Amino acid sequence: MSNSAPVRASGGGRKPKTNSQKKSSITRINPPDELMGDAARRIWKQQSKVLIDRGSFEIEDAPLLQAYCNAWQMMLDAEVRIAKEGMTIPTADGSEKMHPVVNVRDKSVQQLSRLGSLLGLDPLTRMRMLGAGSGGDGEQGKNEFEGF
Repeated sequence: MSNSAPVRASGGGRKPKTNSQKKSSITRINPPDELMGDAARRIWKQQSKVLIDRGSFEIEDAPLLQAYCNAWQMMLDAEVRIAKEGMTIPTADGSEKMHPVVNVRDKSVQQLSRLGSLLGLDPLTRMRMLGAGSGGDGEQGKNEFEGF
């Protein structure tokens, strides 16, 4: 009898390449009544579909998406007011100061950025979630220190 180890086929230990995209447990979710307006409802329908199709949306993510959609509505409403009223307002002494709605717009954009990242709606997070950069053509995905 031989004490040699059994011969394994090349690549025998690798997992088969399959489309392992997970599915969300939900297929559709209606916009909640708490959304602040039509723009918030539109973005809810659009982004919930994207997230569900991607397999990255569960019912516990709904409050984050709601906050994201309301921040979108607030940003749009603030931009309408800024367009009508300008970015500054007169003060009691006749000078100008920044219109308070500019701060509302800025905070809404910050919320969109933060919540969008948590939901995977920004490009960087999306690339991480979908595994971009691994493989591909050309220099993309190569490690500059690979030769060392």
